[in-house]
Amino acid sequence: MAVRSLSKRANTLLGRGLVALGGVLAALCLALMGHARSGAVDTSHTWDGTAAAYLTSAVRGGTHTCTVTPESGPERTVDVPSWPNRGPHLDGRRLDPWFSGPAQVTCTDDVTLTQGWVVRLYPLVEQWLVLLAGIVLALVGLDRLGLFRHTSRYP
Repeated sequence: MAVRSLSKRANTLLGRGLVALGGVLAALCLALMGHARSGAVDTSHTWDGTAAAYLTSAVRGGTHTCTVTPESGPERTVDVPSWPNRGPHLDGRRLDPWFSGPAQVTCTDDVTLTQGWVVRLYPLVEQWLVLLAGIVLALVGLDRLGLFRHTSRYP
């Protein structure tokens, strides 16, 4: 009897742990997707150049061209993929600084420029796999907790 109680407790802890881990993964993924689209949308931005930057298109269809003109360093032209036709999928262009000091970023269409430490986490959410993994982990945990057991009160 004690072994069964211990097994049930372990199953409950595993279920709760999986639900918590899946929930954190899914929430982190959605928060990063939202953060990438939360900046100012414009055709011209100032990049401080101290950390990586991420350009996300605010326009659907086509590829958009942006020119990065630093105060000290060579100018570069980069292509930014358009916003996908469906869903909140994150697809953009990561830029690592090749210069020192600030740079002016001018684009053919509206883009969002995100900069700072959080840009390093964007590869996690560029694919739907992390979000899907979080949802699957949470569902497996809920199954362990008995949410999907089909029992009826009626004979």
